[in-house]
Amino acid sequence: MCSVMTMKMRAAALLAVSVTFSLGMSEAYAAPSQKDRREAQQLAHEAKKLVTQGDLKGATKKYKRADQLVPSVTYKLAVGKAYADLGDYVQAATALREAAAVTGAVGPEKRALEEAKKLLVAIDAKTPKLEFEMMQPEASKVTLLVDEEEVDPTSGAHAVNPGKHEIVARADGYTDWSKSVRLDEGATQTLEVRMVRAGGEDDASSKGGAPRWSAYASWGVGGVALIGGAVFGVFAIQTTNEILKRKEPYDCNANLCPQAAESDLAIARMNGNLSTAGFAIAGVGAVSGLVLFLLSGDASKPAHGDDEGKGESLAASPMLGPGFIGVTGTF
Repeated sequence: MCSVMTMKMRAAALLAVSVTFSLGMSEAYAAPSQKDRREAQQLAHEAKKLVTQGDLKGATKKYKRADQLVPSVTYKLAVGKAYADLGDYVQAATALREAAAVTGAVGPEKRALEEAKKLLVAIDAKTPKLEFEMMQPEASKVTLLVDEEEVDPTSGAHAVNPGKHEIVARADGYTDWSKSVRLDEGATQTLEVRMVRAGGEDDASSKGGAPRWSAYASWGVGGVALIGGAVFGVFAIQTTNEILKRKEPYDCNANLCPQAAESDLAIARMNGNLSTAGFAIAGVGAVSGLVLFLLSGDASKPAHGDDEGKGESLAASPMLGPGFIGVTGTF
């Protein structure tokens, strides 16, 4: 008997919990009350007056509150229009997307839905956008802020409002990177973010890439060699002409000189060889300087999204020594 009573009591308790839960759920998903509807209508009426008075910010707050009480495409559309008139295209697009996502709209709500979709397309076309190419370091190491709001640089174009914007990039071990840009309606601008290590050295130099100074050094050596080649060339020509013109003691005939002129001719040939070597070194210096310049940290651009290991595929360093100049590395 006790067992039966206990089972009945448990069943009654479960039934009570079930009813309470069901009532709570139905209350949570219940349609807006008449009171909420009246308040929402009053808020919308006040918002319209504020719009005519030019107080778009005040109207936006009332339309938002009305939409909270009675979710409506019409209210969302009104919020989007108010933001658009304020020039806040980002907020306008957010409200219009919420309106466009509503399903099952009928009557006036359906007409508002279609208007919201058309207006959203127009707002998207007018909204400026920022795109980012993270050159160094890779995006995963960077905290990117647009007007003090953190954004994901890999998420594609970032919508902003027309006007001036401040962009800041931060990463451990790097000096902060910053830039100010001004965008007009419909403009899209791509920014390359290349940060410098805190010690003043960029990633290309720290990973074996050619430093920029090496290009200048190659060009400098090439310039000196060019001048030297010209000077020795003049000496070689002058010495040879003097030997050929002198009657005493050589008396060269048809460019043929006696054995006694051999020592002076050797000097002329040496000057000629030095001139040729100078011009050759100058040419190599010019080409090496160009290669080093292109492979330097400031000019090279690693592929977007490459990791540090891949960034080491290009490396170069200068070769300077007595009588030669060149460049060595991996390509």
